Amino acid sequence: MTSENSSAHKTGSILQELPTVDWLDLARHREKFLNDLRYALSDCGFLVLTNAPGLDDDFQQRAFREVRGFFDAPMDIKKTAHISNTPYFRGYTLPTPADRGHGQVIENFQYGFEQTPECDHDDKSQPIHKRLFRGPNTWPKTDSMPGFRPLIEELNETYHHLTHRLGELIVESLGEDPSEFKRYFDYDDPDLAASLNHNYSLEVFAEDAQAQVRRDYEKFDSTNVGAHIDGPPFVALLINDRPGLQVVAGEGQWINAPVTCRTAEGEYSVPVIPGAVIVNTGGTLMHLSEGKYSATLHRVNTTLIPNGETRVSMPYFLLPKMEGDLIPFGQHTASTLGAAGYEAGRDRGANACANRMGTFPQVTRRWWKDEFEELIRVQREEVEAETSAAYKLAAERGKRYQKDSSSESA
Repeated sequence: MTSENSSAHKTGSILQELPTVDWLDLARHREKFLNDLRYALSDCGFLVLTNAPGLDDDFQQRAFREVRGFFDAPMDIKKTAHISNTPYFRGYTLPTPADRGHGQVIENFQYGFEQTPECDHDDKSQPIHKRLFRGPNTWPKTDSMPGFRPLIEELNETYHHLTHRLGELIVESLGEDPSEFKRYFDYDDPDLAASLNHNYSLEVFAEDAQAQVRRDYEKFDSTNVGAHIDGPPFVALLINDRPGLQVVAGEGQWINAPVTCRTAEGEYSVPVIPGAVIVNTGGTLMHLSEGKYSATLHRVNTTLIPNGETRVSMPYFLLPKMEGDLIPFGQHTASTLGAAGYEAGRDRGANACANRMGTFPQVTRRWWKDEFEELIRVQREEVEAETSAAYKLAAERGKRYQKDSSSESA
């Protein structure tokens, strides 16, 4: 994959691969680093950060061994960490049924920092985000994987440090004071969501269902394949060990993201960039940059996972402080016009909670049923506004690509 973040990434009128940004340039060519960062987030919303600190190939190899060891463990061990054991959306979720009508079969493990709850989960005198987001992790009860918890805690710390350092650089790339990042993010008191994902290949579907799944993935705007933007986060970071992640480039086109760690023999259908991490813009950054950096539609394409194999990914989502308006960097008031899908007065904590509730219904049914029914309508409207803004910005990027292409050929 080329590291030249210019027209080398484009053929004709669309982006052909995710832009790369080299962390080492921060020390040796700072302006180049900031220019590359600005280009990637404004023209794609995704980037591949190479030489990412703390995420070298040796660490990633160790991480994928431990995480695959967890997912390969007997089901009765994994169930001891079931996500519905507590109200805090931490722990293991069983594989989604192949006949559910969606294009993915996935199991995962949710985690964060070990935190003491600020209040009882059913204390309705407190904002819902204080009741839901702060709590302990739910670990498997077994002596058979002693390295799993220490590895995940190390990964969490590594991601946490990198997102805060990168966050300040993103603000600087916008031409604003990097210290503005701290208005919304407290290093010592973080809000975040992190996950270990285990996707199965197409062969787990019934034979007649496989054809339908393929057709769904062939349609750009199919609603059955999990295409989405990451609404609540500022940025998301991800490492992965198999093909599958796809990103919208311009309008109506999907491009394949690379793999950051090779854990299987043979050829991969996408580039492998050891020691890299994939970074993408979330809805919060889209709002705080007033749409200069867009949240980008993406999905995991089950048909790209080789038959007989599975895909593991480890995303990390940096969330802002949950209270108060998102006032764009360099501004003094929030938008009242719905710029980039956001309007002043939004209850962002409730939105983030509703997002978790909708993603993990088994927890919601046990602990949050009434609250979810109260929140879901508003949350859906906000998701639609954000997604619509992201589609619009993608279309505008596509027009820029076409204009650039016409200029180059003139």
